[in-house]
Amino acid sequence: MRSKTGTVISNSSDKTIVVRVDREVRHPIYKKNYRVSKKFHAHDEKNEAAVGDVVEISESKPLSKMKTWKLDKVVSKNAKVVDQPAAVESESEKELKESVAKEKVAPPKVEKSKTAEAQDKEPKSNSEIEKTEK
Repeated sequence: MRSKTGTVISNSSDKTIVVRVDREVRHPIYKKNYRVSKKFHAHDEKNEAAVGDVVEISESKPLSKMKTWKLDKVVSKNAKVVDQPAAVESESEKELKESVAKEKVAPPKVEKSKTAEAQDKEPKSNSEIEKTEK
């Protein structure tokens, strides 16, 4: 039976986890290593795995359309998930946002030149020109 080790990226469904398994592959021509990741849906009977946990999953009979893997064990708890945005801001980030919000000043108004004001005005109709001439 095959088994894989990966990181839990979602546990929002009941008794189901989504595990991201990373592997390194060497490019056949350029000989550079790069990371390839794949997501597997796995059955978690006790709902024990949380987002960020490193888990080991093994192949099983098909349990649903997407689930053909089951959770064997939780290797380590709450490893940092790189893909997920941080849910909680750090203190320094909060302070930075507050200071920027306090110091935010409207940009200075630039006075328009006479030619710019003239361009902004709509052209007068013939009747308006006649009225101003009288």
